[in-house]
Amino acid sequence: MLYREQTRGTAVYSIRRGLVKLQVAGEEGARIVRLLGTGAVIGLERLDGTPYRHTAVTVGDVDLCRIPVTTLEDLERHHPELCNRVRQQLQTHLDRADEWIRHLNSGTARTRIAYLIRLQAEIGGDSNGDIRLIPRGDMAAICGITKETASRVVADFKRDKRIHKIAPHTYRIVPERLDECIPDDHP
Repeated sequence: MLYREQTRGTAVYSIRRGLVKLQVAGEEGARIVRLLGTGAVIGLERLDGTPYRHTAVTVGDVDLCRIPVTTLEDLERHHPELCNRVRQQLQTHLDRADEWIRHLNSGTARTRIAYLIRLQAEIGGDSNGDIRLIPRGDMAAICGITKETASRVVADFKRDKRIHKIAPHTYRIVPERLDECIPDDHP
């Protein structure tokens, strides 16, 4: 765990490699609201002095850069043009996250898991496009389905040769085969 929701940490984090899930507490337990990978920055709300809005938890091996808030405040005072470029990049990440949230919360379980695997490849795949699948419980929490359903869909994808296991927990995806699970009219 990098930080906990509603705490006042002293740093933001840049993800160099790997995945981080952002969760919020709810009546039924933690709900994963975002999955972020290489290039994303998390904890920026601390720059406004507000507490962290999420609990940030790494998913597998992650390489992070911890940036003290004081360093960023100093940077903004002395190099505002650089900070504006960073803000634009962050807005791009937020726009992409909003698009994926829309895709991950509608359609069949099969469609949602196909989108999620494509998202993982986009934000956390290696140079070959290989990914380390997140745990089935996390898949279920992100897509709003049961863990059993997530496990069944992943098993179907393996059987249908949409994904291939190449090492423990590591898969090579076949993008065009996954895309067959996503209807053209899906948001």
